[in-house]
Amino acid sequence: MSISAADDRARGAGVSERRPITVLFADIAGSTSIAERLDPEDWTTLVGEAFQRMNRTIERYGGKIARLMGDGVLAFFGAPTAHEDDPERAVRCGLDLVRAIDELDASSHISGADKLRVRVGINTGPVVVGIVGTETASEYTAMGDTVNVAARMQASARPGSVLITAATYRFVSGLVEAVDVGQLELKGKSAAVRAYEITSLKEGAVHTRGLAGVSSPMVGRDSQLRQLGQLFQIVKAGQGRVACILGEPGMGKSRLLAELRASLDGQDDPPRWVEGRCLSYGETMPYHLLLDLVRSLIGVIETTDEPQVAHALESFLQSNAADDWRENYAYLGHLLSLKLSPDARARISNLEVETVKRYNAAAIQIVRAAASSGPVAMVCDDLHWADPASTDSLLTLLPTVAGLPILFILSSRQERTAVGWRLIAGAREIYGDALTEMRLDPLSIDDSRTLISNLLTIESLPDETRDLILARAEGNPFFVEEVIRMLIDRGAIAHEGDRWIATDKVAGIEIPDTLHGLLLARIDRLPAESRRTLRVASVIGRQFGVTILERLLGSKTQ
Repeated sequence: MSISAADDRARGAGVSERRPITVLFADIAGSTSIAERLDPEDWTTLVGEAFQRMNRTIERYGGKIARLMGDGVLAFFGAPTAHEDDPERAVRCGLDLVRAIDELDASSHISGADKLRVRVGINTGPVVVGIVGTETASEYTAMGDTVNVAARMQASARPGSVLITAATYRFVSGLVEAVDVGQLELKGKSAAVRAYEITSLKEGAVHTRGLAGVSSPMVGRDSQLRQLGQLFQIVKAGQGRVACILGEPGMGKSRLLAELRASLDGQDDPPRWVEGRCLSYGETMPYHLLLDLVRSLIGVIETTDEPQVAHALESFLQSNAADDWRENYAYLGHLLSLKLSPDARARISNLEVETVKRYNAAAIQIVRAAASSGPVAMVCDDLHWADPASTDSLLTLLPTVAGLPILFILSSRQERTAVGWRLIAGAREIYGDALTEMRLDPLSIDDSRTLISNLLTIESLPDETRDLILARAEGNPFFVEEVIRMLIDRGAIAHEGDRWIATDKVAGIEIPDTLHGLLLARIDRLPAESRRTLRVASVIGRQFGVTILERLLGSKTQ
């Protein structure tokens, strides 16, 4: 297999490197018996179409296709480029792979297509990745037991199913419906492996942070919450306002929004809450943010059946924009991929540019319609993952907000190279001093201590353990929670009756597995020279003199 451009990053980082990844194996079940009954040309055509569907699905979720193997495919999520949610991407991809092959017979006229089913096995763990082979024949691959276990999981999966290990399940348990199939004896493995068969995503599945069964009042963000509340009072008086919430991963942007929503819902006359959330793999999915906002406006979710979506859209438009509802229905229905009547299809322009303009116009009209019946809080979350089409559409909406009772909130990491940052820049240009910006900084030491106390209410927690948590978390609320989660998983902190107690199992605290993807994703985006500097610095330790680093880097370049 030739080395793709994506592999150049791996070469620049060195011959090989150790990193945690999620490995996906998928193959066509019973392919030998199906091929036996088909003409070779028909079989080749059928497998070719199956691979096209599988490859497109893997690439859509940002996976790296490492190898095509006769009737199967091996893919990596997390190498050569990491994402903070690689286990989730792999599981979503696995479910879509099964669906894509199940739907193949509906689009194929080849006899036997209806017999095709794919089996998917997924595992997460450490591997060594790099380019192996010679100058004339090489490939980017991963080596280690993690890959072997993923292959065994695939072989153990039922046709048309996704089987994952407990190592992957711990990252996605809150997002999926699963059947615990128990301990599996895998060929070549001395110990049994716990496995789960994924049946579906949970309805409205959204990755949430926090410790299951443990909660804390919001800490260190009271002033920002009050500021947002004051803005909404202005909105209730009929004047639109735009606010930007900016902060690094884990600083509590989504928690602040959840607290705002709870406070607004507690009012006598709560506003309409409209929220669109960007997907980490959505930058190449046109209009995915705008679609989420439209669904929220009409009261449906992504998994709602098409007839219900059509009914909700029509009812909303008839109730709020009766005069021109049919034209708006045609364009919004087209955007939502609804089956349109001949009359509605006739309203859709054949000119792509014109269609885009009508999408934007229809979106503005539906927002106006929502605001006509009362104040609206409209939120665009995780804008750093926004797609260009949604960004352009929302830029056309921004000027409209000023004259409507809308609190328009843009929440994003401070990533100025991201497509969605254009919306932040546009808001600054349009609203100037009238724009409210709030940056969420790391929690103070006192606030971090309060968060730990709120989460655990544990008087016996040794000072050295508390200090270790504080040192590793560095004021990041999400990091605090993940370090505590790791200590609970290891038995260093145990639940006894209605209280938490500290045990004697705390020998030290390293970076939790759940944070590896987040940190690796940020490292992988750095230029090659910066990554090399970081690797050299990591060998020295957490604190060191700059001259030591300069000498080491200088010796490597001589």
